[in-house]
Amino acid sequence: MDRPMANKITPSRGLRVRDRSGDRKILARDERGQALLEFALVLVVLVLILLGIITFGIAFNNQITLTNAVNNAAQALMSSKGAVNSDPCAAANTALAQAASSLNNVNIYGSNPLSFSISAYTNTSTPNTTGPYNVVFSTTGGPTCPTEAANLTTGQEVVVTATYGCKLQFMGINFAPNCVLSAQAAEAVQ
Repeated sequence: MDRPMANKITPSRGLRVRDRSGDRKILARDERGQALLEFALVLVVLVLILLGIITFGIAFNNQITLTNAVNNAAQALMSSKGAVNSDPCAAANTALAQAASSLNNVNIYGSNPLSFSISAYTNTSTPNTTGPYNVVFSTTGGPTCPTEAANLTTGQEVVVTATYGCKLQFMGINFAPNCVLSAQAAEAVQ
């Protein structure tokens, strides 16, 4: 005698077992595509995380480069001998351009190129500030301020401040459209 259609088990791939009543049941169906689908979903998430890490890593590297360049510019200004004292802006520009040559990138900064200003503190409350000037990366030209050399006297503090635009664009979305990196260094004039 044939059983009704509802009780028949259709052939399928998978593990078949019998329960206590003797009826066959299928415990697992074909899972060939499941692992590939899970891998694809996890891979998308991992790639997004990796690209985000790379984007923020580039911005962090730019911040470290900017900080190092500002320290070099402040050290160049602390020496009061020779040509450095005759034009502090040219000296700061040269030091920044040499130490931060990787920041000469229009695609990163957009409308905020690498720029600097110099503050000489003649007393504790009122600085004599010149700038901001955009850094010129060529060997000729650049900002000059020979009149500011008189403000750099021995024992006085000189502060170099630099800014640089950053682009935190990821997957076509700019997460910080007004992002500007900034660094500052102070040295005593020798």
